[in-house]
Amino acid sequence: MIAALIAALTMTVVGVPVTVATDRSARGPLLLGLAFLYGSAATCAALLLLSVLHITWTSVSAMAALMLIAIAAWLARGLTQEPPPATGHQPRPHLLDSITLILIIGYAAYITVASLWEWDFWAIWGLKARVFLERGSIDWTWLENRWNDFAHPDYPLLVPLNYAFVGLLNGGWSDRWLGVLFVAWAAALLLVVRALTADEAPNWASSAATAAVATVAMSSHAGMAEAALIAYAGSALLFLRRAVRDDRALDWRHGALLLGLAANSKNEGIALLAATAIGIAVTAPRRLVRLWPAGALVAPWMLLRAAHTLPTDIASGSILGRFADRVANADQVFAVLGLALVDPWSWLVIVLTFFIVPKGLRRERFVVAVTAVQLVFYVATYFATPHDLQWHVMTSWSRLTRQVQLPITVTCVLLLAQLLVRGEDAGCPGRSGAPDRSPS
Repeated sequence: MIAALIAALTMTVVGVPVTVATDRSARGPLLLGLAFLYGSAATCAALLLLSVLHITWTSVSAMAALMLIAIAAWLARGLTQEPPPATGHQPRPHLLDSITLILIIGYAAYITVASLWEWDFWAIWGLKARVFLERGSIDWTWLENRWNDFAHPDYPLLVPLNYAFVGLLNGGWSDRWLGVLFVAWAAALLLVVRALTADEAPNWASSAATAAVATVAMSSHAGMAEAALIAYAGSALLFLRRAVRDDRALDWRHGALLLGLAANSKNEGIALLAATAIGIAVTAPRRLVRLWPAGALVAPWMLLRAAHTLPTDIASGSILGRFADRVANADQVFAVLGLALVDPWSWLVIVLTFFIVPKGLRRERFVVAVTAVQLVFYVATYFATPHDLQWHVMTSWSRLTRQVQLPITVTCVLLLAQLLVRGEDAGCPGRSGAPDRSPS
């Protein structure tokens, strides 16, 4: 446990100068949440760089690489012109925050009760981390071996490299306390949600929105990359949502960087990058170029994947033939999707919200567009999958819908809160309608 805690703390400490270099106005929960997210990414970059330079991984070499990243970030903090920050409203403690805190404590107990247990952890994410740790580098020969295709060698390496970093600090492989990283990813995301929503809504609404998405942020798939993907994707889309609306340079910067890190977490993050580009093209086409940092961050992995010809299972065989065959039997595909849908009532509430708040659909079209496009991508994958359809849907659809649920749920809670505030203002003509920034 000590090694996992030290790893999470190290990532956060390294992430502070990286966050400050990105945004000197970051304070409080936003600084803390982004520090871990950027620090986790810096850990991946450090081990990837050591591997490319053929420097064997040790706890000393890994810490030295992280220190160099932190020092470089600190020295670079004044090189770019700082855009105007957001209005800067800091969240204040609220009774509803206790719900989020209780959920985090419960989640920490759940995810660390035993060694990580998902089959995909044993066969993919954890296996890669252990192989790399024993070699002291990324084992490209192992990834290229066709007998290891079951481990999905094409998957990005941010999560396995984070696991390997814990192993380096531990002096050897142990998956007993890797769940600590899951708690950190979830807590970091919720801190970002709390900070961003407090900047545009009353304090109680910000607290309610954070509590509403707490269970979405806390992935129950112990050992898989869902927690990291949800954290990076959720925070990225919330920043970009505000960037599309208010055109703040800092929001574009954070949103693009976090989106690129989501693409380094899972293949679904790469699909999200494409879905987000479509969403920007629809809602703010002139700003599409602002996403270039996301492409720059995922480019190294894409180049390495291509150079080592790492296969992707979805693209294997006759993909067009499978797609045509399933299109002819589309009713069967959607019937299985209906059976596997997670939290149908929450999706119903999301849809009804945009009917209750008709202006919300127009105002929040970016989040709606990205969510819809990403879901279309997921469904299209099922039409092209080389695996048994029912098995593939039943083992993944609930996870995939969770990945895109957080931003649109936050949006819906904020829309309903705005509606409630307007209703109270209409009933009390003397009120100014200004957001309530008080703790209660």
